[in-house]
Amino acid sequence: MQERQTKQKQIIYDALKTLDHPTATEVYGYLHESYPSVSRATVFRVLGGFAAGGKALELRAAGDETRYDYNVMPHYHARCLQCGKVADVEATGVPTEALAITADHGFSVEGYSVEFFGKCPTCQKKS
Repeated sequence: MQERQTKQKQIIYDALKTLDHPTATEVYGYLHESYPSVSRATVFRVLGGFAAGGKALELRAAGDETRYDYNVMPHYHARCLQCGKVADVEATGVPTEALAITADHGFSVEGYSVEFFGKCPTCQKKS
């Protein structure tokens, strides 16, 4: 059964594409003034549905609010440990050595995620 495309889903997806790896709270804040009828719960539910349906990626980091990425093509991420900013890092293939080691442990790999972390240029300037 195909999921129904509502106006609320479209404006939430447009906000996701406009913002850079936003949290659900950031999407809600971005939309709230222009679309006060879109509730916080709706934003959280729709973003979760996008992730479950493969229309967005969920980026989880311990202690941080989940961020979302509309770019579902294979790529890595870089995350600033100071301000939490996330940036895409283009990838050219799966780290084959890691896949071999994973297979040695009996895992059947269905996907992967790589995240680099450090300080973004803005936070480096502040230091």
